Amino acid sequence: MKRTDRLTNIIALLLFLAFLAYAGVYLYRALQGATVTAEALSAEIELSGTASGIIIREELLLRSDEQFLDVTAAEGEKLAAGSTLGVAVSSEEGLERADRIHALEREISRLSGVLREIRTAENATGRDASLNSAARSLAAAVARHEPSGMDSASLSLEALLLSGSGEQVSDDTLRELEQELAGLQGSSGTDARAIVAEVPGVFSTVVDGYEPYGLEAVQGLRPSGLQELIDSPVEPEEGVFGKLVTDFRWYFAAVMSSVDAVNLVPGKSATLNFGRFYSGDIGARVVSVSASEDGAVVVIFRCDTALSQTLSVRTVSANVVFGTYSGIRIPSQAVRTDEQTQETYVWAVTAMQLERKNIEIIYAAGDYVIVRRGASPGALREGNTVVVSGTNLRAGKLIE
Repeated sequence: MKRTDRLTNIIALLLFLAFLAYAGVYLYRALQGATVTAEALSAEIELSGTASGIIIREELLLRSDEQFLDVTAAEGEKLAAGSTLGVAVSSEEGLERADRIHALEREISRLSGVLREIRTAENATGRDASLNSAARSLAAAVARHEPSGMDSASLSLEALLLSGSGEQVSDDTLRELEQELAGLQGSSGTDARAIVAEVPGVFSTVVDGYEPYGLEAVQGLRPSGLQELIDSPVEPEEGVFGKLVTDFRWYFAAVMSSVDAVNLVPGKSATLNFGRFYSGDIGARVVSVSASEDGAVVVIFRCDTALSQTLSVRTVSANVVFGTYSGIRIPSQAVRTDEQTQETYVWAVTAMQLERKNIEIIYAAGDYVIVRRGASPGALREGNTVVVSGTNLRAGKLIE
């Protein structure tokens, strides 16, 4: 009995060991032959960095020794050489007369608009359409930061609103105001002298002490030098009442991380976004990138648009976009290279079978890549399943 029990135990142990060996071999083969897949996804990434610095323009300070000066040019107004900037008068009485002339001009413009809308808006539908148009014009002028456009649109909208308010407006009232204006303008010639622009430019009353600094002042500066310039505005002379920006091109000299600045090449384009200071993106071109200092560099950007809209902006931070990539995102491990042709490709699962699809990588970032969307019928598409890892991969192989 004892010998029989011992034999039975030995046989049971052998069977158990055989089972373990079989299970181990099966598991090993299963793990070695496992195919890991992932979904190809549509992706768009934006590469950007932060820059902080100063806006540089070609600016000419405007100065007058006159004690009483009435500035007539509007903020952001584009002026030709010889255009009137203001009127110098010899007394406070003359200055009061000039203020009354401006008030009359605004009132005449307003009443003229009211009368015009009363005559043209014959029905509620026409008036509503005019109101919508005026409101859109005002919103657009605000978004573009155009003071003159805002004034014009505001007057138009006010005229439309008043045209339906029952306000008593007549041609006689308008004529009385026009006669008073003509009388004041006729009498102002005896003690008034026009001050004109010697060169063309964009007018602004904002004077901050950085007007003497042109492009040459920031070229070649490292971050510490640029900060010294920003900390050293020049006190304007007495009698300065404004400035003319004489070149439509302007520059943004800013400190950036050396890591981000690697993506910027002189002569190449970039995009600036000043956030709350300007609602849209501004196209720019990289002028120069300085030598590194403590992990930072000075980058100078040139901009050819949005001059009038950024007149009030000087020291500011911006988001700099130096690359945008749109395509299909897949894991880096899914990418393979043909040893003979050096073409890059992936194995995609189509109807449970492997199919090779050639790809073009447009951006690589560690564990994933972005590949270009192809136009051919057999190109990789978002939603395709790609093989990340596996063995014995070949065209037509069944994948469960």
